[in-house]
Amino acid sequence: MPPAGRSPAVRAASVIVMDMAAVIHMIKPQRARFFGDYVQMHLLPFLQKQVTADTTRIDAVWDTYQEASLKLQTRARRGDSERRRTTIVSAQIPLPKGAEWQKFLKESQNKDQLFQFLSSELEQHARDEKYHLLTTKADLVLSNRPMDVSALSPCKQEEADTRMILHLKHAADQGHSKAYIQTVDTDVVVLAVHFFSQLNLTELWIAFGSGRTFKEIPIHDIVQELGPQQCHALPFATHLLGAMSHGIGKKTVWNIWQSFPHFTNTFNAITDNPGELTLESNHMKNLERLTVLMYSKQCAAYSVNIARKLMFTHGLKSLDAIPPTQHALYQHAKRAVLIVAFIWRQAFCKLPAEPEPDQWGWEWNERMKMWVPLWTTLPDPNQGCAMLLHCGCTVACRRNCKCSSAGIRCTLYCKCEGGCTNNELDS
Repeated sequence: MPPAGRSPAVRAASVIVMDMAAVIHMIKPQRARFFGDYVQMHLLPFLQKQVTADTTRIDAVWDTYQEASLKLQTRARRGDSERRRTTIVSAQIPLPKGAEWQKFLKESQNKDQLFQFLSSELEQHARDEKYHLLTTKADLVLSNRPMDVSALSPCKQEEADTRMILHLKHAADQGHSKAYIQTVDTDVVVLAVHFFSQLNLTELWIAFGSGRTFKEIPIHDIVQELGPQQCHALPFATHLLGAMSHGIGKKTVWNIWQSFPHFTNTFNAITDNPGELTLESNHMKNLERLTVLMYSKQCAAYSVNIARKLMFTHGLKSLDAIPPTQHALYQHAKRAVLIVAFIWRQAFCKLPAEPEPDQWGWEWNERMKMWVPLWTTLPDPNQGCAMLLHCGCTVACRRNCKCSSAGIRCTLYCKCEGGCTNNELDS
Protein backbone atom coordinates (compact mmCIF):
# COMPACT_ATOMS: atom_id res chain seq x y z
CA MET A 1 0.00 0.00 0.00
CA PRO A 2 1.37 3.44 -0.89
CA PRO A 3 2.47 6.01 1.69
CA ALA A 4 -0.23 8.43 2.77
CA GLY A 5 -0.42 11.66 0.84
CA ARG A 6 0.42 10.32 -2.61
CA SER A 7 -3.11 9.38 -3.57
CA PRO A 8 -5.86 11.96 -4.14
CA ALA A 9 -8.37 9.24 -3.22
CA VAL A 10 -7.01 8.65 0.26
CA ARG A 11 -6.45 12.38 0.79
CA ALA A 12 -10.10 13.11 0.12
CA ALA A 13 -11.54 10.31 2.27
CA SER A 14 -12.66 11.13 5.79
CA VAL A 15 -13.15 7.49 6.82
CA ILE A 16 -10.87 4.52 6.17
CA VAL A 17 -12.14 0.96 6.65
CA MET A 18 -9.36 -1.62 6.88
CA ASP A 19 -9.31 -5.39 6.44
CA MET A 20 -6.96 -6.09 9.33
CA ALA A 21 -6.31 -9.75 8.49
CA ALA A 22 -4.78 -8.56 5.22
CA VAL A 23 -2.77 -5.90 7.04
CA ILE A 24 -1.33 -8.45 9.47
CA HIS A 25 -0.15 -10.65 6.61
CA MET A 26 1.62 -7.67 5.04
CA ILE A 27 3.28 -6.24 8.14
CA LYS A 28 5.97 -8.71 9.19
CA PRO A 29 7.25 -8.50 12.81
CA GLN A 30 10.82 -7.70 11.81
CA ARG A 31 11.80 -5.55 14.79
CA ALA A 32 9.32 -6.52 17.49
CA ARG A 33 10.39 -9.36 19.78
CA PHE A 34 7.14 -9.83 21.70
CA PHE A 35 3.45 -9.64 20.81
CA GLY A 36 3.17 -6.56 23.01
CA ASP A 37 5.78 -4.74 20.91
CA TYR A 38 4.07 -5.50 17.62
CA VAL A 39 1.30 -2.91 18.00
CA GLN A 40 3.57 0.00 18.95
CA MET A 41 6.44 -0.83 16.59
CA HIS A 42 4.53 -1.99 13.50
CA LEU A 43 0.74 -1.83 13.56
CA LEU A 44 0.08 1.62 14.99
CA PRO A 45 2.72 3.33 12.79
CA PHE A 46 1.09 1.70 9.76
CA LEU A 47 -2.29 3.15 10.69
CA GLN A 48 -0.75 6.56 11.27
CA LYS A 49 0.72 6.53 7.76
CA GLN A 50 -2.77 6.14 6.31
CA VAL A 51 -4.07 9.26 8.10
CA THR A 52 -4.28 12.55 6.20
CA ALA A 53 -5.58 15.98 7.14
CA ASP A 54 -9.10 14.92 6.13
CA THR A 55 -9.12 11.58 7.97
CA THR A 56 -11.34 11.66 11.04
CA ARG A 57 -12.14 7.96 11.45
CA ILE A 58 -10.48 4.56 10.98
CA ASP A 59 -12.43 1.32 11.28
CA ALA A 60 -10.18 -1.71 11.90
CA VAL A 61 -12.21 -4.82 11.10
CA TRP A 62 -10.93 -8.26 12.07
CA ASP A 63 -12.06 -11.75 11.08
CA THR A 64 -13.73 -13.95 13.66
CA TYR A 65 -13.61 -17.73 13.81
CA GLN A 66 -16.79 -19.54 14.76
CA GLU A 67 -17.36 -23.22 15.37
CA ALA A 68 -19.29 -25.16 12.72
CA SER A 69 -18.58 -22.40 10.21
CA LEU A 70 -18.87 -22.91 6.47
CA LYS A 71 -15.40 -21.36 6.23
CA LEU A 72 -13.83 -24.30 8.07
CA GLN A 73 -13.78 -26.31 4.86
CA THR A 74 -11.97 -23.49 3.03
CA ARG A 75 -9.47 -23.06 5.85
CA ALA A 76 -8.78 -26.78 5.93
CA ARG A 77 -8.11 -26.67 2.18
CA ARG A 78 -5.55 -23.91 2.73
CA GLY A 79 -3.65 -26.23 5.04
CA ASP A 80 -3.91 -24.97 8.59
CA SER A 81 -0.71 -25.66 10.48
CA GLU A 82 -0.51 -27.53 13.73
CA ARG A 83 -1.26 -25.42 16.75
CA ARG A 84 1.68 -23.87 18.56
CA ARG A 85 2.45 -25.20 22.00
CA THR A 86 1.93 -21.71 23.42
CA THR A 87 -1.60 -20.85 22.33
CA ILE A 88 -2.19 -17.92 24.66
CA VAL A 89 -1.17 -14.64 23.04
CA SER A 90 -0.06 -11.98 25.49
CA ALA A 91 2.29 -9.01 25.64
CA GLN A 92 5.31 -10.94 26.93
CA ILE A 93 5.06 -13.96 24.63
CA PRO A 94 7.86 -14.01 21.98
CA LEU A 95 6.76 -13.48 18.40
CA PRO A 96 7.40 -16.19 15.78
CA LYS A 97 9.66 -14.91 13.02
CA GLY A 98 10.12 -15.61 9.32
CA ALA A 99 8.41 -18.74 8.09
CA GLU A 100 7.14 -19.48 11.60
CA TRP A 101 5.05 -16.28 11.47
CA GLN A 102 3.27 -17.47 8.34
CA LYS A 103 2.70 -20.92 9.87
CA PHE A 104 1.31 -19.27 12.99
CA LEU A 105 -1.16 -17.27 10.89
CA LYS A 106 -2.45 -20.38 9.10
CA GLU A 107 -4.04 -21.74 12.26
CA SER A 108 -7.49 -20.32 12.95
CA GLN A 109 -7.36 -20.47 16.74
CA ASN A 110 -3.98 -18.74 16.79
CA LYS A 111 -5.36 -15.95 14.62
CA ASP A 112 -8.48 -15.62 16.73
CA GLN A 113 -6.40 -15.07 19.87
CA LEU A 114 -3.98 -12.76 18.05
CA PHE A 115 -6.71 -10.60 16.53
CA GLN A 116 -8.51 -10.11 19.83
CA PHE A 117 -5.25 -9.24 21.59
CA LEU A 118 -4.20 -6.74 18.91
CA SER A 119 -7.63 -5.13 18.88
CA SER A 120 -7.47 -4.42 22.62
CA GLU A 121 -3.92 -3.13 22.31
CA LEU A 122 -4.87 -0.83 19.43
CA GLU A 123 -7.75 0.70 21.34
CA GLN A 124 -5.49 1.47 24.33
CA HIS A 125 -2.54 2.85 22.39
CA ALA A 126 -4.69 4.98 20.06
CA ARG A 127 -6.42 6.96 22.81
CA ASP A 128 -4.21 9.99 22.18
CA GLU A 129 -4.62 9.91 18.41
CA LYS A 130 -6.49 12.71 16.63
CA TYR A 131 -8.60 10.34 14.57
CA HIS A 132 -11.48 8.23 15.87
CA LEU A 133 -10.57 4.53 15.95
CA LEU A 134 -13.17 1.77 15.97
CA THR A 135 -11.75 -1.75 16.17
CA THR A 136 -13.70 -4.99 16.28
CA LYS A 137 -12.95 -7.61 18.94
CA ALA A 138 -14.87 -10.85 18.38
CA ASP A 139 -18.53 -9.70 18.33
CA LEU A 140 -17.81 -6.38 20.07
CA VAL A 141 -16.55 -2.99 18.87
CA LEU A 142 -13.96 -1.00 20.86
CA SER A 143 -13.52 2.75 20.49
CA ASN A 144 -10.66 5.01 21.52
CA ARG A 145 -13.22 7.78 22.21
CA PRO A 146 -16.77 7.79 23.56
CA MET A 147 -19.20 6.93 20.77
CA ASP A 148 -22.53 5.17 20.38
CA VAL A 149 -21.68 1.88 18.67
CA SER A 150 -24.96 0.11 19.39
CA ALA A 151 -25.60 -0.17 15.64
CA LEU A 152 -22.35 -2.13 15.29
CA SER A 153 -22.06 -4.13 18.51
CA PRO A 154 -22.62 -6.91 19.38
CA CYS A 155 -22.23 -8.29 15.86
CA LYS A 156 -22.61 -11.91 14.79
CA GLN A 157 -21.20 -11.50 11.30
CA GLU A 158 -18.24 -13.85 10.97
CA GLU A 159 -16.58 -12.56 7.82
CA ALA A 160 -14.70 -9.27 7.74
CA ASP A 161 -15.94 -8.56 4.19
CA THR A 162 -19.60 -8.12 5.17
CA ARG A 163 -18.69 -6.53 8.50
CA MET A 164 -16.67 -3.90 6.63
CA ILE A 165 -19.80 -3.00 4.69
CA LEU A 166 -21.72 -2.69 7.97
CA HIS A 167 -19.07 -0.27 9.32
CA LEU A 168 -19.12 1.63 6.04
CA LYS A 169 -22.89 2.06 6.36
CA HIS A 170 -22.49 3.31 9.93
CA ALA A 171 -19.88 5.85 8.83
CA ALA A 172 -22.12 7.06 6.00
CA ASP A 173 -25.03 7.44 8.43
CA GLN A 174 -22.72 9.53 10.64
CA GLY A 175 -22.21 12.02 7.79
CA HIS A 176 -19.11 10.73 5.98
CA SER A 177 -19.44 11.12 2.21
CA LYS A 178 -16.05 9.90 0.94
CA ALA A 179 -14.64 6.57 2.07
CA TYR A 180 -11.57 4.46 1.44
CA ILE A 181 -11.36 0.66 1.95
CA GLN A 182 -8.11 -1.27 2.18
CA THR A 183 -8.31 -5.00 1.37
CA VAL A 184 -6.97 -7.84 -0.74
CA ASP A 185 -10.32 -9.65 -0.96
CA THR A 186 -12.19 -9.53 -4.28
CA ASP A 187 -15.43 -10.26 -2.41
CA VAL A 188 -15.15 -6.82 -0.78
CA VAL A 189 -15.00 -5.22 -4.24
CA VAL A 190 -18.12 -7.12 -5.33
CA LEU A 191 -19.96 -6.17 -2.12
CA ALA A 192 -18.96 -2.52 -2.48
CA VAL A 193 -20.34 -2.39 -6.04
CA HIS A 194 -23.54 -4.14 -4.97
CA PHE A 195 -24.26 -1.91 -1.93
CA PHE A 196 -22.86 1.44 -3.10
CA SER A 197 -26.25 2.85 -4.13
CA GLN A 198 -27.57 2.19 -0.59
CA LEU A 199 -24.67 3.87 1.22
CA ASN A 200 -25.34 7.51 0.29
CA LEU A 201 -21.66 8.11 -0.45
CA THR A 202 -20.37 10.40 -3.15
CA GLU A 203 -17.07 8.54 -3.54
CA LEU A 204 -15.87 5.11 -2.53
CA TRP A 205 -12.35 3.93 -3.29
CA ILE A 206 -10.85 0.52 -2.68
CA ALA A 207 -7.10 0.15 -2.17
CA PHE A 208 -6.71 -3.37 -3.50
CA GLY A 209 -3.65 -5.60 -3.17
CA SER A 210 -0.13 -4.63 -2.21
CA GLY A 211 3.26 -4.06 -3.79
CA ARG A 212 3.30 -4.41 -7.55
CA THR A 213 -0.30 -5.57 -7.65
CA PHE A 214 -1.60 -2.53 -5.77
CA LYS A 215 -4.36 -0.53 -7.44
CA GLU A 216 -7.02 1.97 -6.40
CA ILE A 217 -10.48 1.07 -7.65
CA PRO A 218 -13.13 3.83 -8.00
CA ILE A 219 -16.29 1.96 -7.04
CA HIS A 220 -18.50 4.97 -7.79
CA ASP A 221 -17.31 5.00 -11.41
CA ILE A 222 -17.81 1.25 -11.83
CA VAL A 223 -21.35 1.48 -10.48
CA GLN A 224 -22.19 4.25 -12.91
CA GLU A 225 -20.81 2.24 -15.84
CA LEU A 226 -22.51 -1.05 -14.97
CA GLY A 227 -25.92 0.31 -14.06
CA PRO A 228 -28.24 -0.77 -11.23
CA GLN A 229 -29.32 -4.13 -12.71
CA GLN A 230 -25.83 -5.53 -13.20
CA CYS A 231 -24.62 -4.14 -9.87
CA HIS A 232 -27.45 -5.99 -8.16
CA ALA A 233 -26.69 -9.20 -10.09
CA LEU A 234 -22.92 -9.11 -9.61
CA PRO A 235 -22.68 -11.07 -6.31
CA PHE A 236 -24.65 -14.08 -7.55
CA ALA A 237 -22.90 -14.00 -10.92
CA THR A 238 -19.43 -14.03 -9.37
CA HIS A 239 -20.24 -16.80 -6.90
CA LEU A 240 -21.97 -18.96 -9.50
CA LEU A 241 -19.57 -18.47 -12.39
CA GLY A 242 -16.33 -17.99 -10.49
CA ALA A 243 -16.17 -21.54 -9.14
CA MET A 244 -16.96 -22.97 -12.60
CA SER A 245 -14.45 -20.86 -14.53
CA HIS A 246 -11.36 -22.96 -13.81
CA GLY A 247 -9.60 -23.27 -17.15
CA ILE A 248 -11.98 -20.70 -18.64
CA GLY A 249 -10.75 -17.12 -18.89
CA LYS A 250 -12.56 -14.58 -16.71
CA LYS A 251 -12.81 -12.29 -19.71
CA THR A 252 -14.55 -15.06 -21.64
CA VAL A 253 -17.08 -15.55 -18.86
CA TRP A 254 -17.68 -11.80 -18.63
CA ASN A 255 -18.21 -11.47 -22.40
CA ILE A 256 -20.73 -14.32 -22.38
CA TRP A 257 -22.69 -12.62 -19.64
CA GLN A 258 -22.64 -9.32 -21.51
CA SER A 259 -23.72 -10.99 -24.75
CA PHE A 260 -26.85 -12.44 -23.12
CA PRO A 261 -28.32 -9.71 -20.87
CA HIS A 262 -31.39 -11.81 -20.00
CA PHE A 263 -29.14 -13.79 -17.65
CA THR A 264 -28.98 -10.64 -15.51
CA ASN A 265 -32.73 -10.90 -14.90
CA THR A 266 -32.25 -14.53 -13.82
CA PHE A 267 -29.49 -13.60 -11.36
CA ASN A 268 -31.57 -10.82 -9.84
CA ALA A 269 -34.72 -12.95 -9.60
CA ILE A 270 -32.83 -15.69 -7.74
CA THR A 271 -31.13 -13.15 -5.46
CA ASP A 272 -34.43 -11.51 -4.52
CA ASN A 273 -36.50 -14.70 -4.32
CA PRO A 274 -34.19 -17.68 -3.65
CA GLY A 275 -37.11 -20.04 -3.13
CA GLU A 276 -37.93 -19.76 -6.85
CA LEU A 277 -34.80 -21.73 -7.76
CA THR A 278 -35.85 -25.36 -8.20
CA LEU A 279 -34.52 -28.14 -10.39
CA GLU A 280 -37.46 -27.75 -12.78
CA SER A 281 -37.67 -23.93 -12.78
CA ASN A 282 -37.00 -21.66 -15.74
CA HIS A 283 -34.24 -20.08 -13.66
CA MET A 284 -32.46 -23.43 -13.59
CA LYS A 285 -32.89 -23.84 -17.35
CA ASN A 286 -31.26 -20.44 -17.88
CA LEU A 287 -28.37 -21.38 -15.59
CA GLU A 288 -27.89 -24.59 -17.58
CA ARG A 289 -27.76 -22.72 -20.87
CA LEU A 290 -25.25 -20.21 -19.46
CA THR A 291 -23.07 -23.07 -18.21
CA VAL A 292 -23.12 -24.74 -21.63
CA LEU A 293 -22.03 -21.49 -23.29
CA MET A 294 -19.14 -21.17 -20.83
CA TYR A 295 -17.78 -24.55 -21.87
CA SER A 296 -18.56 -24.24 -25.58
CA LYS A 297 -19.93 -21.24 -27.47
CA GLN A 298 -20.79 -23.48 -30.43
CA CYS A 299 -22.86 -25.98 -28.48
CA ALA A 300 -26.58 -25.53 -29.17
CA ALA A 301 -27.75 -27.65 -26.24
CA TYR A 302 -29.79 -26.02 -23.49
CA SER A 303 -29.34 -28.91 -21.08
CA VAL A 304 -25.99 -29.52 -19.40
CA ASN A 305 -26.62 -33.28 -19.47
CA ILE A 306 -27.11 -33.26 -23.23
CA ALA A 307 -24.10 -30.97 -23.67
CA ARG A 308 -21.97 -33.36 -21.63
CA LYS A 309 -22.92 -36.25 -23.89
CA LEU A 310 -22.29 -34.30 -27.10
CA MET A 311 -18.93 -32.89 -26.02
CA PHE A 312 -17.72 -36.24 -24.71
CA THR A 313 -18.92 -38.57 -27.49
CA HIS A 314 -17.68 -36.32 -30.29
CA GLY A 315 -14.25 -36.02 -28.73
CA LEU A 316 -14.55 -32.29 -28.18
CA LYS A 317 -13.76 -32.42 -24.46
CA SER A 318 -12.21 -34.84 -22.01
CA LEU A 319 -14.31 -36.15 -19.13
CA ASP A 320 -12.86 -33.59 -16.70
CA ALA A 321 -13.42 -30.67 -19.08
CA ILE A 322 -17.15 -30.97 -19.73
CA PRO A 323 -19.94 -29.15 -17.86
CA PRO A 324 -21.18 -30.49 -14.52
CA THR A 325 -24.30 -32.62 -14.39
CA GLN A 326 -27.64 -30.93 -13.84
CA HIS A 327 -27.83 -32.12 -10.24
CA ALA A 328 -24.27 -30.96 -9.47
CA LEU A 329 -24.96 -27.56 -11.03
CA TYR A 330 -28.14 -27.27 -8.96
CA GLN A 331 -26.30 -27.91 -5.70
CA HIS A 332 -23.60 -25.42 -6.70
CA ALA A 333 -26.25 -22.80 -7.47
CA LYS A 334 -27.85 -23.40 -4.07
CA ARG A 335 -24.51 -22.78 -2.34
CA ALA A 336 -24.21 -19.49 -4.24
CA VAL A 337 -27.75 -18.59 -3.15
CA LEU A 338 -26.90 -19.21 0.51
CA ILE A 339 -23.97 -16.79 0.37
CA VAL A 340 -25.59 -14.08 -1.72
CA ALA A 341 -29.30 -14.16 -0.86
CA PHE A 342 -28.92 -14.84 2.85
CA ILE A 343 -25.43 -14.03 4.22
CA TRP A 344 -24.35 -11.13 1.99
CA ARG A 345 -27.82 -9.69 1.71
CA GLN A 346 -27.77 -9.05 5.48
CA ALA A 347 -24.52 -7.09 5.43
CA PHE A 348 -26.30 -4.09 7.00
CA CYS A 349 -27.56 -6.27 9.86
CA LYS A 350 -25.39 -6.83 12.94
CA LEU A 351 -27.38 -9.94 13.96
CA PRO A 352 -28.13 -11.77 10.69
CA ALA A 353 -30.47 -14.76 10.63
CA GLU A 354 -29.13 -17.53 8.41
CA PRO A 355 -30.84 -20.76 7.29
CA GLU A 356 -29.40 -24.21 7.91
CA PRO A 357 -26.68 -25.02 5.34
CA ASP A 358 -28.07 -28.53 4.70
CA GLN A 359 -30.94 -26.90 2.82
CA TRP A 360 -28.56 -25.07 0.49
CA GLY A 361 -26.01 -27.44 -0.99
CA TRP A 362 -24.05 -28.47 2.12
CA GLU A 363 -23.93 -31.57 4.30
CA TRP A 364 -22.46 -32.18 7.75
CA ASN A 365 -19.42 -34.47 7.85
CA GLU A 366 -19.37 -36.09 11.27
CA ARG A 367 -15.85 -37.45 10.89
CA MET A 368 -14.33 -34.08 9.90
CA LYS A 369 -16.69 -32.12 12.18
CA MET A 370 -17.40 -29.56 9.48
CA TRP A 371 -19.79 -28.64 6.69
CA VAL A 372 -18.70 -29.95 3.28
CA PRO A 373 -20.26 -29.36 -0.15
CA LEU A 374 -23.03 -31.72 -1.24
CA TRP A 375 -21.84 -32.29 -4.78
CA THR A 376 -24.84 -34.20 -6.07
CA THR A 377 -27.86 -36.21 -4.96
CA LEU A 378 -27.37 -38.77 -7.76
CA PRO A 379 -26.07 -42.26 -6.92
CA ASP A 380 -22.32 -42.81 -7.10
CA PRO A 381 -21.59 -44.02 -10.67
CA ASN A 382 -18.80 -46.24 -9.32
CA GLN A 383 -21.48 -48.42 -7.75
CA GLY A 384 -23.07 -49.02 -11.12
CA CYS A 385 -20.01 -49.70 -13.27
CA ALA A 386 -16.46 -50.67 -12.51
CA MET A 387 -15.15 -49.30 -15.78
CA LEU A 388 -16.49 -46.65 -18.16
CA LEU A 389 -15.42 -47.26 -21.73
CA HIS A 390 -16.35 -45.43 -24.88
CA CYS A 391 -15.14 -45.66 -28.45
CA GLY A 392 -14.73 -43.21 -31.29
CA CYS A 393 -16.05 -45.53 -34.00
CA THR A 394 -18.94 -44.51 -36.22
CA VAL A 395 -20.51 -47.61 -37.84
CA ALA A 396 -18.28 -50.68 -38.02
CA CYS A 397 -17.15 -51.10 -34.46
CA ARG A 398 -14.70 -53.99 -34.92
CA ARG A 399 -10.97 -54.64 -34.56
CA ASN A 400 -9.69 -51.43 -32.94
CA CYS A 401 -12.96 -50.69 -31.18
CA LYS A 402 -12.35 -50.34 -27.41
CA CYS A 403 -15.81 -51.61 -26.57
CA SER A 404 -15.59 -54.65 -28.84
CA SER A 405 -12.13 -55.51 -27.53
CA ALA A 406 -13.41 -55.33 -23.96
CA GLY A 407 -16.31 -57.60 -24.81
CA ILE A 408 -19.01 -55.02 -24.06
CA ARG A 409 -21.63 -53.32 -26.18
CA CYS A 410 -21.41 -49.70 -27.28
CA THR A 411 -23.44 -47.13 -25.35
CA LEU A 412 -24.80 -43.61 -25.78
CA TYR A 413 -21.40 -42.32 -24.65
CA CYS A 414 -19.73 -43.74 -27.76
CA LYS A 415 -19.53 -41.70 -30.93
CA CYS A 416 -21.79 -44.22 -32.63
CA GLU A 417 -24.27 -43.77 -29.76
CA GLY A 418 -24.85 -47.53 -29.70
CA GLY A 419 -26.16 -47.79 -33.27
CA CYS A 420 -23.33 -49.85 -34.73
CA THR A 421 -22.38 -53.34 -35.86
CA ASN A 422 -21.01 -54.14 -32.39
CA ASN A 423 -24.52 -54.00 -30.97
CA GLU A 424 -25.94 -56.07 -33.80
CA LEU A 425 -23.79 -59.07 -32.83
CA ASP A 426 -24.63 -61.61 -30.20
CA SER A 427 -23.13 -61.18 -26.77
